[in-house]
Amino acid sequence: MATPSFSFFRRRSIARDLAFGLTCIVILVTLILSVSYRRLSSMKLARDVEIKAGQIINEAGEMFLLPLYNFDNQTLNHIARVYLDGTDFVRGITVKNEYGDVLIDEINGSSSKLIRKSKVLKVKGREIGTVTLYFSDQKLRSQQQETITTGFIVIVILLTVIVVAIDLFMRLWLTKPLQLLIRGIRRIAAGDYTKPLPPAPQLEINAIIDEVNAMAGRIAEQKKQLEDSEKRYRSIFEGSMEGIFQETLTGELLTANPAMADIFGYDSPEECIACCTDTGQDLWSDEEQRRQLVDELEEYGFVTNFHALMRHKKGRTLTITLTARLVWDNDGKPQYIEGMLSDITRAQQMENDLRQAQKMEAIGTLAGGIAHDFNNILSAMFGYIELAQMRVGDDTRLKKYLGDSLTAARRARDLVQQILTFSRKADQQKKPFPMVVIVKEACRLLRSSIPATIEITKDLQSQAVIFADPTQIHQVVMNLCTNSYQAMEEKGGTLTIRLYDQEIKDDHDYSESELSVPGMYAVLEVTDTGCGMDEETREKIFEPYFTTKSQNQGTGLGLALVHGIISNCKGRIEVSSTPGVGTTFRLFLPAIDRQTRPQARTMVPTAPKGDGQTIMLVDDEEPVRDVMKNFLEDSGYTVLSYARGRDILNALEADPDSCDLLITDMAMPKMTGAEIARAALLIKPDLPIILCTGYSAALNRQQAREIGIHDVLQKPVQRTQFLRAIYQALG
Repeated sequence: MATPSFSFFRRRSIARDLAFGLTCIVILVTLILSVSYRRLSSMKLARDVEIKAGQIINEAGEMFLLPLYNFDNQTLNHIARVYLDGTDFVRGITVKNEYGDVLIDEINGSSSKLIRKSKVLKVKGREIGTVTLYFSDQKLRSQQQETITTGFIVIVILLTVIVVAIDLFMRLWLTKPLQLLIRGIRRIAAGDYTKPLPPAPQLEINAIIDEVNAMAGRIAEQKKQLEDSEKRYRSIFEGSMEGIFQETLTGELLTANPAMADIFGYDSPEECIACCTDTGQDLWSDEEQRRQLVDELEEYGFVTNFHALMRHKKGRTLTITLTARLVWDNDGKPQYIEGMLSDITRAQQMENDLRQAQKMEAIGTLAGGIAHDFNNILSAMFGYIELAQMRVGDDTRLKKYLGDSLTAARRARDLVQQILTFSRKADQQKKPFPMVVIVKEACRLLRSSIPATIEITKDLQSQAVIFADPTQIHQVVMNLCTNSYQAMEEKGGTLTIRLYDQEIKDDHDYSESELSVPGMYAVLEVTDTGCGMDEETREKIFEPYFTTKSQNQGTGLGLALVHGIISNCKGRIEVSSTPGVGTTFRLFLPAIDRQTRPQARTMVPTAPKGDGQTIMLVDDEEPVRDVMKNFLEDSGYTVLSYARGRDILNALEADPDSCDLLITDMAMPKMTGAEIARAALLIKPDLPIILCTGYSAALNRQQAREIGIHDVLQKPVQRTQFLRAIYQALG
């Protein structure tokens, strides 16, 4: 049997509960009052019946006394009939004489339900009889019941009116304000904190409304603070220059910020997350490194500055440093990994470049320190050898010895020049020229010097014009090709020379070059099929004096020289090599947008002689001074030599017209060549001056021309070059 549903009682409300409670209280009070009234009425009725019965029995005793005393039965019967027929209250009469004889005995109804009252009649102290009356309170009780029933009906009517009134008042005074309160709370719960709840007339409800409004205000403030905090953290997350990520231990990427996507070449974080379902395969170059990261996280809980090789979307390798921690759940189980990572590929390359630059700077400082003295020594050697060659006569063997000595001196000069070049301290004759011209010229020389076992293939397509020293670029090409030839010398092979133009854009499409300035570049590739190099060797090839060749095959300055020249031209070198397969050198040289026509050169005699002109010569090195004096005198000039700058200036002040040309060394004690030139020009403004220096970093050609110096010659100076410079200076 189904249990009846009392939905009316289950759907409770405050108004309904209050109305029901008040109704129950009113009914209970009414019942209590009714029962109390009924009991009190019954007690009063019994008391009234007792009093009335006593009054009637006393009255009847007086009425029956005389007839009973006179033995007047007829009067007794008449009086009894009056009492029995005159009222419903007296329902029976019994009269006995003094002897106990019953004179009247009439009872209407059962005597057990009637009230019995007796009175003994006495005359002068003598008992003459007994009168007993039987009373019935039935009529009185019926009247009382009618009165109670009427009152109950009135009470029920009043109770109904009260219940209806209570329900109506509850709806108006309680239900409606509560419904308004509920709607307001629902609006606040939905997130609308703009309008506070209106006050209610009831103090209790109004107190609730005040608390709800205060709570809504606090929630609105907390929500604003939370939104501001979320906005700040979102700004940090979205705007961070470092990649921020979350991933599972199995390698599924959960979260990524824009920097993370940009580092790995994805267009958006969503694409990065969708594509990286297994970071060990999709991002890491070596899955073993990721397993090592996970092991360290499980052991220590976090890692910092973890270096790893990872993979760009386009396939190139990135060097990454990351800091991460392992997040655990409430049960102490590892949940996911979160952390930050940075791409340090370029920074690492810059660090390597800085280290290489520091090495170049160190060797350059050393070179600059010794270049002047060494070149002075070489100048004396060149001079004496050339003087000896001029006076040797027909001795063939002595000519050969002197020629070999001059060749050795030239090699020593070139060695110093190489040191100064890769340290960027040599004076360079930069000018614009098509690079393909130099490469073609170098290729013609190579073919005649490289064995037939080595095949040379060329692909020269570049039309670019570069700004550099042509001699140095020629030396670069020759050095690279010579290294490649020597790598294939034993087994032969193929030497491939490519020259082409390539535009580098600032969109990371060709990030391996890492060139700082986007634009058009002339690219020279020299590839051989020789023995190749391992990684350790490849990292050291640009270091000065590092060589894998035997003692008689190289000095270790060739590639250092190449590095110095290309770096000075704002270019870059890339090297790729595989042991047993071969090596490729790729040079990037910035191209310019204009081509400069070569300037016409003034035709100068091969070794012009002097015509008695007077040359003042100053040099603090006596061997150099003597060699140059003898050399110039043999060439037809009159030479006045001095050891100090002050001496030559005093002589010039004494007779300015006695000097046709001033030749001065640059680095001298107390007064440099530049200072001597300035002072000499104050004495004789039109005096031509030639500056000789063993170290050109202190004064370049542009600075010399600003002073008024006609030409700057790098020691050691060969005879023909020296005479040409003097010829041009004298006009």
